[in-house]
Order: sequence, then structure tokens, then C-alpha cells
Amino acid sequence: MPTEDGFRLLNERLMSDPRFRAGLKIIVDCSALDTTGLSNQEVQSLSEHMAVRDWNYPPAAVAIIAPNEETFNTVQEYRAHLGGSRSNRQLFRNRADAVTWLEETDRRILSTPR
Repeated sequence: MPTEDGFRLLNERLMSDPRFRAGLKIIVDCSALDTTGLSNQEVQSLSEHMAVRDWNYPPAAVAIIAPNEETFNTVQEYRAHLGGSRSNRQLFRNRADAVTWLEETDRRILSTPR
């Protein structure tokens, strides 16, 4: 089960990696994540760590893989706490669809009127 300490450690490791920077396209595979019993309050608390990171290092796009129903629903709540579709995060049931969406991100950005 994800914990605040785990999310804090994840962020520390990501931000200390010299390859990590703003504007990355990120894929997050939650296939092995056990979300059983997480309350909405806990999901909101976990999302706060990512919101702070996103403020300093905004990603270009984040594709999240959540193949089973319970994890998908929990990750959907998490995404909502981060701003929903405005957070430029999308949920997928499989890796192939997630990768396709990330690859199409550049085309969407280039075709958006400014």
C-alpha cells in the first residue's frame, strides 16, 4: 500500500536524479500497486507530494497504467486531486495505449492554436 513516506522517498529520488527536469513525458505503471483500503483522504494526502513536485518540475504529460478496476478507480481519484485533465495526466489499462498517447502528445501540442 502506498504511504506518505514512500511518496516522499520517490520524489526525493526523482528530483536528485540529474536526468529529471521539467517538461518530461512520464509513464507510471501502477500494475503492482496495492491500493486496497486507501481512503479518499489518504489519496488526497498522497497527491499533495506530487502537486508540490509538479509546481517545481511540471511534466509535459503523464500516462498512468492501472490495469485492474480498484487501482484504476483509486488512481482516478488521485488524478482528480491533481487537477483532473488539466494536470495533463491520462489513465490507461495497458502500456501500449499509454505509450501511444505519450507519443501523440507532441502532435497535440503542436496543433493547439496559440
